[in-house]
Amino acid sequence: MYTKINRKNDYAFKRIFGHEDSKDVLARFLSVVLNVPIEADELTLIPTELSPEYVGDKSSILDIQVRRSEFHEKMNIEMQRSDEGNIERRILHYFCRNFAGELKAGQDYSELPRQISIVIADFDVFNWRDSKKFHGIFDVRDRDEGLLFSDALEIHVLELPKLRKQPLRLNALECWLLYLDNMEGEIMEQIADQEPMIRRAMTIEEAFMKSEHDRYMYELRERGRRDFDNAISTAEKRGVAKRDMEVARAMFAKSMSLELIAEITGLSLEELKKLR
Repeated sequence: MYTKINRKNDYAFKRIFGHEDSKDVLARFLSVVLNVPIEADELTLIPTELSPEYVGDKSSILDIQVRRSEFHEKMNIEMQRSDEGNIERRILHYFCRNFAGELKAGQDYSELPRQISIVIADFDVFNWRDSKKFHGIFDVRDRDEGLLFSDALEIHVLELPKLRKQPLRLNALECWLLYLDNMEGEIMEQIADQEPMIRRAMTIEEAFMKSEHDRYMYELRERGRRDFDNAISTAEKRGVAKRDMEVARAMFAKSMSLELIAEITGLSLEELKKLR
């Protein structure tokens, strides 16, 4: 029996797209995002595995790195499930680290491969003028003439929440992003019929969920995500409670009544009496 999988789990994402036996799926996905024809045999996966003791750590990065040597390109693909702040700088930091790490002693700068970063974000990143825009493509150009400084940098940011707000057109890119956004039912069948490689990805999912090792690593990653979300939620609640108590103390200093302070802050009379 098929068990539903969260495709935004970055361990599952990596297993579906970043494995030797699924390079055909990755090639089709990259072709759609980059709008260029890419074949599986052009791609060489770069090992970026994490040992089990680090998979549960939310701060660890599970990405897919791949070379397209014939075209002098290196690509980095990752899933980002939550906004932890400063994602633009984090993307640039990761890009710079990868780019600089390519140059070996004695090599010429011309040997540095072009770096392409693809980030699928499950949160809003940019405020586009075009409300229908969900795919941002960035490079480095002159502000006045638009002259390209270098083709060494290309960054794609795909925002899932913005896609959800649009009427479905089901072009190739939307099909892949809806698949990654855990689409189900009749639309999922329509998507898989329209993009046959998505149905191939679904067969990889089934094998993934039947693997004891992969299920274990998947659950570790999910647990790490839940722990991280709970920690953030707890910190936010503590921050709100602290702020309410500071407001209540200021109100006490102005001799306001318990009942009015309780109404404004949301604190109970019992809590307020302890602050007096």
